[in-house]
Amino acid sequence: MARLTNREEEVLSLVGQSMSCKQIARALAISEFTVRKHRASILHKMRLGTTVQLTAFAKTSSAHGDTSQHADRRERHDRSF
Repeated sequence: MARLTNREEEVLSLVGQSMSCKQIARALAISEFTVRKHRASILHKMRLGTTVQLTAFAKTSSAHGDTSQHADRRERHDRSF
């Protein structure tokens, strides 16, 4: 599974704080369009299908502090089915 870029990690962290795309864009001084692209990339890389799943993933990733380990765990779980 692909690793997240530093910027994707930042976006994911802010998603975990329940921030909207507009709020994230302001916080990172980037466009809202760019935030949406990063979110889409995170969804793809982490094999998530919805914004709800992304938010839940972001909250648990923030609590654990390491999305790469979380992603590896998710991949092992996906293979078990």
